[in-house]
Amino acid sequence: MAQCDGVDDDVGIYTLRACRTFPGAARECREARLWVRRHMRPFPDVADAVELVVSEFFGNAVRHTASGQPGGTVFVSLVGLVSGALHLEVHDEGPRRGAPRTTARVLAPDLQRPDGRGLFLAAALTKEWGRLPLHGGPGYAERGYTSIFDPDLDHETSDYSGPMITWAEFSTTSRALPASASAYPAG
Repeated sequence: MAQCDGVDDDVGIYTLRACRTFPGAARECREARLWVRRHMRPFPDVADAVELVVSEFFGNAVRHTASGQPGGTVFVSLVGLVSGALHLEVHDEGPRRGAPRTTARVLAPDLQRPDGRGLFLAAALTKEWGRLPLHGGPGYAERGYTSIFDPDLDHETSDYSGPMITWAEFSTTSRALPASASAYPAG
């Protein structure tokens, strides 16, 4: 069975375990969406939502982090559990050189602007989403869904400035076979 990040996915609790590293270029966002779409066949009830959310997270990584600089990469991971939970992760390479880390926040869309709706849509389509330091960090975590309600999120609570994981949880009614018995490839 294929391995993803050195974790053996042949334990019977996974219905899907797939990961891939993409070049950190805007044109690769389409490839990330197509890759996700191929893995969503067993999960038709959340396929469109997962595809849209990976597009938003990937685009943010390329636009706002070092992942979008020459030689940068974006890592995407999908994990489906027998319980019906589906977990998406997009790993970036941290802030651009000389730029501070920014907080990912859901804001009410400004109807006069053509952008700024991505995290609003991600919050609407996921059970939960947030960001965590890729390598631990000083206990920093931001849960994106709280930013709609918490006016104090503008205050930064951490000095962590390394790579981040932007993640999302989806609930699916699909009960695909465990990855060890699935006909769908893990890579």
